[in-house]
Amino acid sequence: MTTILGAASSGLAHHGLIVDAVGNNVANIGTAAFKRSRVVGEGSPSTTLEPGTPRMGVALSTLDVVHTSGAAFRDDDPLHFAIQDDAFFPVLHEDGSVVYTRFGALSADSQGNITAFGGRLLEPPVALPEGSTQPAIDEAGVITALNADGVREEIGRVAFARFLNPQGLQEIGEGLYRETVNSGPTIEGTPGDGEFTPIITGALEGSNVDLAEEFTSLLVAQRAYQACARTFSVGDAMLALATDLTQ
Repeated sequence: MTTILGAASSGLAHHGLIVDAVGNNVANIGTAAFKRSRVVGEGSPSTTLEPGTPRMGVALSTLDVVHTSGAAFRDDDPLHFAIQDDAFFPVLHEDGSVVYTRFGALSADSQGNITAFGGRLLEPPVALPEGSTQPAIDEAGVITALNADGVREEIGRVAFARFLNPQGLQEIGEGLYRETVNSGPTIEGTPGDGEFTPIITGALEGSNVDLAEEFTSLLVAQRAYQACARTFSVGDAMLALATDLTQ
């Protein structure tokens, strides 16, 4: 009976987490560059509790972030871009450390610095020379601006990088990720150089949430949750009956 209760309770926890993940995904379907999460579980019921045996029921393995690209939507801002492959670009976090993002909503602040969302500086930093105006970015990540003579010139470039295992990145919120040992070393490059796909300028990447897929996952998780709840109820009744028989 305790095996039944253990298997059912682990199933309840696992499928409850799936429902939570689906809810978070659906809530962010309109968030630019948002990456959906999925719950991955493993394990099978075990009749023993010996060390090294599988956990009773479903054992939560990981909450994985799915780093597939989202569709680009155009907004015609000359400093906005959408990444089409699995690349990221580095920015400086509030604590001064280097973190990575895919949200290409760049802008120029009051000091002329080209910044990512939240006023974060690019790494390496890019700034408008005195007297320059109308900054823009091209398909290769090169940032240009009109100088005092009205001539467009290069003022910097957005660095791009990818990871051997992007699932190993540490998610720190707001679409920001930190490099870890599990993510592997960075592979740096330039959009359109053969290793990286050219970026789409004047556009932003949408979320990669598929509403039909999320609702399918939700229905399956709800059915499984109900089955686990029913199993737990039966196991509890059996345990109560066994307890009564021994009294």
